[in-house]
Amino acid sequence: MEKMGADGVRWALYSGTVPGQNTRFFEGAVNDAVREFPLKIWNVYSFFVTYANLDRPDLKNPPPPEKRPEMDRWLLARMQDLIQRVTEALEAYDPTTSARALRDFVVEDLSQWYVRRNRRRFWKNEDALDREAAYATLYEALVLVATLAAPFTPFLAEVLWQNLVRSVRPEAKESVHLADWPEADPALADEALVAQMRAVLKVVDLARAARAKSGVKTRTPLPLLLVTAPTALEREGLKRFAHEIAEELNVKEVRVLEPG
Repeated sequence: MEKMGADGVRWALYSGTVPGQNTRFFEGAVNDAVREFPLKIWNVYSFFVTYANLDRPDLKNPPPPEKRPEMDRWLLARMQDLIQRVTEALEAYDPTTSARALRDFVVEDLSQWYVRRNRRRFWKNEDALDREAAYATLYEALVLVATLAAPFTPFLAEVLWQNLVRSVRPEAKESVHLADWPEADPALADEALVAQMRAVLKVVDLARAARAKSGVKTRTPLPLLLVTAPTALEREGLKRFAHEIAEELNVKEVRVLEPG
């Protein structure tokens, strides 16, 4: 916990303030920073380890990306986008932007969406390919986050590296701080898919807010959700992932409206 607090101080400074600007720094800010990122990624890591220890996935021989479900391919594509964003910001001496990009990925994409939507694919999933694809994708995301987070939360990144990478591949670099910096893989990039899922996440957020404002809780099923989006690509994404939207919001039907 002491090292988590030390990483929390670093994270609070990197993500909370723009270098050169005045800021109020207090203990509460560190506690908030720990909950915001280190604890979030640790919870995702704990979820993975809990089920992987029971199911023993073959992490050395993952299914090829093209054979994984859409949700996995989206996360892989989103990871390539994350690498570019974090790298470009750091090369421009902008740690705040890179830290916030990393935080948004972990909180919004990885924890609140990917893990939440794919829990049933882990452990006791009778579809071996689907199960292995889920483990491989989450594992690759955790390793990437550990590597990108090394400049910001060095202690946490090192623990994740030793437990996730060195335990699987002893020949890997001895420390995350000796590992090569990730490079985006164009073969895994998919700007259209990332844009479509971004529209899905926005609809889910807006619908949750509408439920909260009206006092109708998510556990209360609704018959119909009418949605639209500014572009044809985004509307296609809403149709493509209508089932996920319906399940997440507890509605029986999602209908995508065309403009005009």
